[in-house]
Amino acid sequence: MRLIKQFQWKFVLIIAIATIGLSNAAHAGSLATAAVTRSDDERTYIAEGVVEAVKASVIAPQVAGSITALPVKAGDRVKAGQLLAHIDTRLATQQAMTNQAQVAAAQAQLNAARKEYERKRRLYEKQYISQAALERAESEYKTAEAQNKAQLAQTGAANVQTGLHTINAPYSGVIAEVMAEVGDMAMPGKPLLSIYEPGNLRVVVNVPQSQLANLKQSTEVKVLITSANETERSLISAQMTVLPTVDAVSNMIKVRLSLPSNLVSVAPGMFARALLPVAKSGNKGQILVPAKAVIKRSELMAVYVVDKQGRPQLRQVRLGRQQGENIEVFAGLQAGEKVALDPIAAANFK
Repeated sequence: MRLIKQFQWKFVLIIAIATIGLSNAAHAGSLATAAVTRSDDERTYIAEGVVEAVKASVIAPQVAGSITALPVKAGDRVKAGQLLAHIDTRLATQQAMTNQAQVAAAQAQLNAARKEYERKRRLYEKQYISQAALERAESEYKTAEAQNKAQLAQTGAANVQTGLHTINAPYSGVIAEVMAEVGDMAMPGKPLLSIYEPGNLRVVVNVPQSQLANLKQSTEVKVLITSANETERSLISAQMTVLPTVDAVSNMIKVRLSLPSNLVSVAPGMFARALLPVAKSGNKGQILVPAKAVIKRSELMAVYVVDKQGRPQLRQVRLGRQQGENIEVFAGLQAGEKVALDPIAAANFK
């Protein structure tokens, strides 16, 4: 009887171990993985950036005053010379009238000084007055003449100042943003609105300094704008300009790509990707891993590497730039290894 019971317990234990093994095997089989790949095709580099207008301006007044008219709003199309804003001119008008009165007074003083000088000169010629008296008259005449010129210049400046109270469109375009309301106090240098020319757009992308040496000055670059309509999502840029400076913080350099004229569904600020042509380097290619397999915790970058037995192990990696759904790996992985696509499931794997 005791031997029968021992056999029964051993049979139950074997069944339990087998059940656990099958459970673990099912768990291991449910862990989705992806192979680490090496890309030997380095003919293009995907850079991300935004669309911007080639001609864009922020309009700010040069004089202070209350805004009395602001007839435009964001999205309006305006023509060159069209009224954009008007600033109260009452104070400037009064100043101009004061200057005109001062000009008249200076002109009268000049006329009187000129007549007095001419009279003194005739008297001097007849030797009725001394040379010192003639020189004093001449000095007074020249002083009055200089004061008159200064007053005329001041009046001209006041007239220009009055004209600055009217702000017109510098060119035909679209109002991008209005940053003021009627009744607000306009101040010199404080933006009132912004305008851009919609017919001439470009894409500005950031390229790592390390890729600059491999960048080809190609005549055609493919640009993807996913938020545009179907016919304008994929465009060809015929001109590429690499700016001569590098950002000291990000070590990125800006590259400008021209876009075709008169696009309908493309506007400044839209997200864009550029497929920049690069030369093949002498290395063995890029190591790529799915971006969703990466764990980012503060400064830690890691992935779960699945071994041949199906067990995930956390491994730290050094990453490069994300390219679509994949991300470049500089160190920590080799081509052919498998990584877990779901890091949370891999962390709870038993």
